[in-house]
Amino acid sequence: MLRVENVKSEAALEAVRDALDRLGVDYRFARAEPDEDRFPQTSYFYIPDGSAEEVEHVMQQLSEEHGFDAETL
Repeated sequence: MLRVENVKSEAALEAVRDALDRLGVDYRFARAEPDEDRFPQTSYFYIPDGSAEEVEHVMQQLSEEHGFDAETL
């Protein structure tokens, strides 16, 4: 599971999806808190266990750009 906190806009959320697409990760959006229509939010994605390290590295770079905190759980 990938958790991305402090997603401030739809564009930032799309940057996460784009990065996962570029990696070729078979991911699925799980949920958002407080909900999918409000920002800032925490978003959760299901990702394969074998890709966690690679995803975490890319999310670290995106976090610096967008100001969110991402980690694999």
